[in-house]
Amino acid sequence: MRYLIPLLLLLLATPLQAQPALLALAGAELLLPHLARSAPFPRALAVTQALTAGEADWQALLAPLDAVAEQGAPLPRQLAASFPVAARAAVLAEMGHPAEAGRLWHWMAGAMRLGARFGGGESPALAATEAAEVLLGRGELRAADQALATLVGPAAAALLTWRQGLARRLLMEDAATALAALATARAAPGHTAARTAPARTVPAPTVPAPTARAARAP
Repeated sequence: MRYLIPLLLLLLATPLQAQPALLALAGAELLLPHLARSAPFPRALAVTQALTAGEADWQALLAPLDAVAEQGAPLPRQLAASFPVAARAAVLAEMGHPAEAGRLWHWMAGAMRLGARFGGGESPALAATEAAEVLLGRGELRAADQALATLVGPAAAALLTWRQGLARRLLMEDAATALAALATARAAPGHTAARTAPARTVPAPTVPAPTARAARAP
């Protein structure tokens, strides 16, 4: 963001034919800080898309963000903080109890998760959520999601909303990395040659929808 004003000042003194490249760089600098936050960013994305209009490589990186701009995404620390509640809901669902089960059932699910850490019996939900929690503590978001992707049925359905937030965060992090790399390449001397190289695309988030079996779970 600190480069945005110098870029705009440079734009005023730049020949017309070179202005699209500088406009695209200005758009990237405008958007990048928003990708590191949790708040929605539809206006910043719309402005960046306007500033990069006609630039296919920039547009390819920005397109997947349309799916997440209206909601934003929780930060890694927020995902880690909210995970224990989601994990207990998954364990309860695997046992056949809804997330609205009484306090005793929630206590039992928490005790089972604690026991799993010390070598107690593990169900699929206990094993997956314990592994994911450890990975979240290390900041390994993608590996945590992969651990949870092994679950099916009611346990997977109970984690769906939490995993959708994680998928949005992963998409925004991937977009930020790709956007910063392209901006660096475009700002480098001799960047005209780099314009012919294809830009890295950002995959859309993929979170499995609840199965029919999960939908019928009590």
